[in-house]
Amino acid sequence: MMKAFLFLLLISCARSVAAQTAPAAHDLVEQGIKLYDAGQYAEAEAKYKQALAIAPNDALTLSELALTYNSMGRNKEAAGICEQLVKADPNADQSVYVTYGNSLDALKKTKEAIHIYEDGLKHHPGSSELHFNMGVAQATSGQVPACIGSFQQAIALSPNHASSHMSLGVMQLANQSRIPGILSLGRFLVLEPGSARSAQRLPMLDKAMSLGVTRTGEKSIAINISSSALNGTNGKSDGPDNFGPAELLLSITRASTLDKGVPALSSLEQFSQQFAALCKGLGELSSKQQGFTWNYYVPYFVEMEKKGFVPAFTYLSHSSQTEVPAVQKWLAAHPNEVAVFQEWSKNYAWPKALK
Repeated sequence: MMKAFLFLLLISCARSVAAQTAPAAHDLVEQGIKLYDAGQYAEAEAKYKQALAIAPNDALTLSELALTYNSMGRNKEAAGICEQLVKADPNADQSVYVTYGNSLDALKKTKEAIHIYEDGLKHHPGSSELHFNMGVAQATSGQVPACIGSFQQAIALSPNHASSHMSLGVMQLANQSRIPGILSLGRFLVLEPGSARSAQRLPMLDKAMSLGVTRTGEKSIAINISSSALNGTNGKSDGPDNFGPAELLLSITRASTLDKGVPALSSLEQFSQQFAALCKGLGELSSKQQGFTWNYYVPYFVEMEKKGFVPAFTYLSHSSQTEVPAVQKWLAAHPNEVAVFQEWSKNYAWPKALK
């Protein structure tokens, strides 16, 4: 009887210790997360290791430690932990697959990284983070059509993720898809106006708006449009996301702003006038078109123009030009217009899935 009593007592004590250590490990992880968010990675690492001393196989602690290693540039260690986690549980949190792929990509193992993102998407098909990070890896390896598709998937799942819109726009412009690139960057600048990244990307938008239109003489203006832009993303004039007619309209509108027979406009007035004409034209052409840009972006910008928001969009998207008095003066004089536009944009009902 005494042996049985002692055995039960030992079990009771062990359970009591386990119940006490779990909250202690949890508290250490919470402290580590706060330190990580504050950029104190070494201190966060120390907390996670203390937690692992209590609960060695805790998946959350290991995933947070891997993320910390990734942020510290210790990508081999990060990838090793993530490999351990996905082998133990293929349904591991999407963040584990993201950290795993990012660490491999940082180690110049881009093909392996893409494979990990693909594996992650089998278990988490609705993860915009996995689609976005796979798009980044595909872009790094020169897989332009593939990365554009990944960014589009990320956007459809997370309409307010500014980096996805920005990355998509950059790659579309690089792929000579001018109007899709303009609309993607335009959406990015609505979501993230006035930031350092906005200041970097805004010149790309302005250049794209005036691309291919030059004055060649006192009374002559030349318009050049690439065959890629006219034939769409798949090289066929009747394929998805063909903007051939809209490309011509955009260039003609740009040319009209250079006509010396009309009153001179500032660069911002030219942009606003040209963008409004583009939105109107897209609205007239959209009924017979197909593709991600036509189905996703075009309705947003067409409605923007109909509601009279193009001026607010113009100056908000250029708000990173802090050295341009006209921009700051307009924004200071029209705060209500900007606020109404931003509220409309915030509540806009985006399509739920790709078509």
